[in-house]
Amino acid sequence: MIKSIRAKIIWTFTTLVVLNLGATFWSIYNFYALGTAVTMVLFDNYQSVLAAENMLKTLERQDNALLIAAEGRVPTVTGDAAENRDYFFHWYNEAVRSVSLPSQEPLRDSIQEVYQRYVMFTDSMTARINQGALENAKQYYNGVVRPSSDQLRELCFHLFEINQAAMYNAMPRVHGIANQTAYGTMMASLVALALSIIATGWLTKVLITPAEKLTDTVKQIGAGKLDLKIDVLSDDEIGQLSREFNKMTERLKRYEQMNIDQILAEKRKSEAIVDGIADGIIVTDAALTVVHVNRVVTDLFGGDEGTAVGAPVGEVVRDARILELIKGGAEGKGLPADQPPRVLQLMRNERQVFIRPKITALRDDSGTVYGVLSILQDVTQFKELDRMKSDFIATLSHEFRTPLTSVNMAVDILDKEILGPLSPEQKELIASAREDCFRLTKLARELLQLSKLESGRLQLKNVDLDVSDVVESSLHSLHIQFHEKDIRLETAIAAGLPHIMADEQQISWVITNLVTNALKYTNSGGTVTIRAREDGGAVRIDVEDTGQGIARPDLDRIFDKFVQIKHATDATPGSVGLGLAIAKEIVELYGGRIWAESELGHGSVFTFCIPLEQPHSV
Repeated sequence: MIKSIRAKIIWTFTTLVVLNLGATFWSIYNFYALGTAVTMVLFDNYQSVLAAENMLKTLERQDNALLIAAEGRVPTVTGDAAENRDYFFHWYNEAVRSVSLPSQEPLRDSIQEVYQRYVMFTDSMTARINQGALENAKQYYNGVVRPSSDQLRELCFHLFEINQAAMYNAMPRVHGIANQTAYGTMMASLVALALSIIATGWLTKVLITPAEKLTDTVKQIGAGKLDLKIDVLSDDEIGQLSREFNKMTERLKRYEQMNIDQILAEKRKSEAIVDGIADGIIVTDAALTVVHVNRVVTDLFGGDEGTAVGAPVGEVVRDARILELIKGGAEGKGLPADQPPRVLQLMRNERQVFIRPKITALRDDSGTVYGVLSILQDVTQFKELDRMKSDFIATLSHEFRTPLTSVNMAVDILDKEILGPLSPEQKELIASAREDCFRLTKLARELLQLSKLESGRLQLKNVDLDVSDVVESSLHSLHIQFHEKDIRLETAIAAGLPHIMADEQQISWVITNLVTNALKYTNSGGTVTIRAREDGGAVRIDVEDTGQGIARPDLDRIFDKFVQIKHATDATPGSVGLGLAIAKEIVELYGGRIWAESELGHGSVFTFCIPLEQPHSV
């Protein structure tokens, strides 16, 4: 008995190959017999028929050539008598080689004998023509040559009829061989097909059916039905595999029973850790059904932890903004890398709280999202500290303004020598004091503006703005400074630029700040270029300079508060580092963004975009 799968497959396919080879060789034998019969008819009889037909044609051409020559003309198309005589001998030899019937041999000899007389008569007629006796030649043709030619035609035609009759008589035999060949080939093919079907059915029964049953049972075991057993139906490799799967199932069942308590303990430990975290945690599957929540979430939105698990996330989280973020996480979307985290304001137990959601898509090894982890970080205390800081800075800036105004007036009075003349040394001290007063006044003004922006107390006057007009008005007061420093100022405003809704004073402040910085860090003979164009539903403004440039590591922090990038060649201290931070707050207030591109020693490009459609009212 055949036990192994390899032996079963080899035996089955060997049988099929032998059957196919037998049917093939039988078909080849029959077709060879048919081809032999057809070749006999075509080669022997058909060749004789073709030779007899061509002998008749050449004989006719010889007669025509003789008659044309007897009339004194030169034969052209069909050739002369000598040339056609050669053709006749050629086809006569072909007829001699293909003689297969005994009745053709006397006929062949008669054709040869009559044609020799015909040649002798034509030679005699040709001699008369060459001597100029054309009339005598014509009479000789009609009396001597023509009767011999007619006799030769009858013999050739008789040869034609004999071979044609032989071909016709051979057709039934050829048809019989063809029918026998077709019948034999068909029977051999049917027998081979039937035996192939039987062999395939046997192979399916002993190999494929047990494999399918094994596969189905293994899938159920893989789904967790460890009580199933695989039936062992054979002693081959599938039977051995079934036994090993049964042993593995027993071991898995024992392992599951042994570790279920440990798994439950680890689950309770993880849930305790999650419940102990001060931030809200929501875990959902890909269908946005809640898998786990902690007490912070239920306290924030109301409800109970027990009823929340298994419910749609929309029934647990009652805030459309957070739901939108969770749905985006389930779809594999996230916030752009350059967009700051959102801080949402909610009410909790009649108290205002601030939540910063962090959404993480959970993916398997193939990258498919199978769940979403949402962390709702409570940043209320940080917002309170930030508010206190903004209030303190605003108060400090406001308190600075009154004494600074007095100091500025005093310095101005002294500088105008209203109270008496000053020495050169005193004038130098007054100039230094005036510069320090200007820096302190600018610092107080920037601190006050920054605190208003951060606290949301800045009153904006949003109107329809023509960007080209705003750029021109912002640059109007800077032309003298560019002229004094010998720096070329260029503008490139795109035609038909759409208008934006914004506060002209704030947008102008951003442009002026960027252009002033470019002027400050560009050497004489350089160029500062301001460009404005539409870019993806926003108005984009670029300020490019040919100045000192900024090192790549510093690009990530130049928009932070109180950050100043100083170079070794800077002789005097710069600003306090609030200009770019304020510009960033203004741009982001309108839903835009600002960034810089630069390389040390190759100038810088500062860019900001203001959306044409504001995401929210400002």
